[in-house]
Amino acid sequence: MPEILIINNAEPGIRVFAEPIEKIILEAGSTSTFIEYASCAHTNLNDYDGIILTGSPQGDDIVEHHAPYFEWIKNYEKPVLGICAGHHVTGHLYGSKLLRSEEPESGDFEVEIVKTDPLFNELPQKFTVRQMHNDSVTLPNDFELLVTSSTCKNQLMKHKNKPLYTSQFHPEFYNHQLIRNFITLCNL
Repeated sequence: MPEILIINNAEPGIRVFAEPIEKIILEAGSTSTFIEYASCAHTNLNDYDGIILTGSPQGDDIVEHHAPYFEWIKNYEKPVLGICAGHHVTGHLYGSKLLRSEEPESGDFEVEIVKTDPLFNELPQKFTVRQMHNDSVTLPNDFELLVTSSTCKNQLMKHKNKPLYTSQFHPEFYNHQLIRNFITLCNL
């Protein structure tokens, strides 16, 4: 099974978003390594089969601060799944407009798959997700929209030419199958 690197976008010591991801990876029979976002420059990212970028607490204004630590993402070719803050930072790096408090969501919301992808194996077309965000991002030119909702348009996007996915919602809470499907993509 693949080795997954989890990069924490919360401040050091806050692992509330990383711990559920670690548990899902372990239950899937895979292994993971955990690092803080500031450690990206000191980590050989190619040692891993895939990378998951965690969320951060709602209200954190991290995009501009974190972006320099993630410049590598533009040249990385292995699978990446960015969640919430990882979605915002990735979008920013690819030219998205950051929407501050224009599409906030907190709680459980329904989303809809609008384009099929292996990431959604065994998921219904509409499903409930956990949301915890004030900010959102527009769809960058290099990406295609895969999941949307009535409240926030860009719920999940994928780069057109590589296995780079980012999600506005938090699949580590209700949608473990999505993370298991990501692990499978890392094994290809």
